[in-house]
Amino acid sequence: MSLASPLAAVATQVIGALSNQASEAFKRQQVQNVAITTRANIGNRTPARSVPSAVFHSVAFRVASIPIARKWKTVFPTVAAADFSHCAQQSGCAARDILGKAVENAENLAFRHKISGINRTVNRLIRYQPDAENYGSKDYWATPDEILGRGKGDCEDYAILKMAALKAAGLPSEAMAIVVLRDVKRNFYHAVLAITTSQGHFILDNLSDEVKLDSALPNYQPLFSVSADRSWIHGVKSAGDKVASTAPMLDVMPGEGIALR
Repeated sequence: MSLASPLAAVATQVIGALSNQASEAFKRQQVQNVAITTRANIGNRTPARSVPSAVFHSVAFRVASIPIARKWKTVFPTVAAADFSHCAQQSGCAARDILGKAVENAENLAFRHKISGINRTVNRLIRYQPDAENYGSKDYWATPDEILGRGKGDCEDYAILKMAALKAAGLPSEAMAIVVLRDVKRNFYHAVLAITTSQGHFILDNLSDEVKLDSALPNYQPLFSVSADRSWIHGVKSAGDKVASTAPMLDVMPGEGIALR
């Protein structure tokens, strides 16, 4: 079954809901079309510009409230304030020390080396384990301290820890986003860290130590994303119109099973 069919069905649902004003919750979202951009100079490069499309060539609609945003609101302050230079916990100190040294080393590296080093370090530092086994919850968004303390996590935990480490190494939070997506080739939900620059969107993935541009990952279809205090729903252009893919996709749980067709 093609991906276009479910997206077309979703688009019809969304447009109908808007025209009929049937959903008060959806109206309150005050959807706006945005692209994830950075206002900072990353690694002595020119500041990022607005790009023709959002990550993975999608269209991004900013929204005020979706389940993932509520979880992110609790986690993001710990990401922004993460300090890997010392350990005040009873567990995870060895992992924190390794990551702290990687962050210190990354501070003086060029952009590509910086993000590649952190991506590789985090991928090797923690062990993959689904939230249901790790926390007894199907979709638990952990803080950097919790991830390091347990030494394991699922795909969004890798992305969270990478964002925290790169923030500590000097990258602006606004340039980074955690993207929840569907891998249409392997048919499961997943999460990655995306970094937006004037050269494009760089993807840090726990499935690969190699940092790639989003254009090299055509099997990734973004559903929604969070960055700093913002969240988006992603969709595709259809017949000249920009349509967000919403509805049942709002409750997907990355790393927790096979996607529904």
